Amino acid sequence: MDKKIVFLDRDGVINKLVERDGRQVSPRRFDDFEILPGVHTAIRKLREFGFEIVVVTNQPDISRGLMQIHELDLMHELVQSLGVHEIRFCPHSGEEDCECRKPKTGMLVNQLKAYLGAKVEVWMIGDSESDVVCGNRVGARTVLISNDTEIDSAAEHIDKDLEQAANYIVSMQVSFDTVVR
Repeated sequence: MDKKIVFLDRDGVINKLVERDGRQVSPRRFDDFEILPGVHTAIRKLREFGFEIVVVTNQPDISRGLMQIHELDLMHELVQSLGVHEIRFCPHSGEEDCECRKPKTGMLVNQLKAYLGAKVEVWMIGDSESDVVCGNRVGARTVLISNDTEIDSAAEHIDKDLEQAANYIVSMQVSFDTVVR
């Protein structure tokens, strides 16, 4: 049976980033968690075209003690309500050198194990080059979300938001021969 899956980064793709210490970063509180415009439409469109939607997100503020797990749970309940099939998160900081923290592939590989032997069309959409690298490492086609469409990236395609990325993906529907091993 053929499968289609889109891995989505969360912060900056599904929800707005927040400003902290002069930088755009992940929200730590549910009260600061805001879904970006067009996200619900994009997820619905991808699902209509038979894609399983899996969110893969680094959340190092958990291990740093800067974010409470109940806040993350509230955020993920809201994301799940958009029609996402599954959410995987890495709670580790970069210093912990775990296998699940993007750009390492642990979260994606663990999800793809469910499709061993199947032909799978795999996409990764993220707003950082580490998302693109992670996707490329598992053989996914990649879309970078960026307002700078001239940015130097290893991504196959660059779009300004998830809705445009979803439109691109559905326009590219062809048969795939990637077999998960």
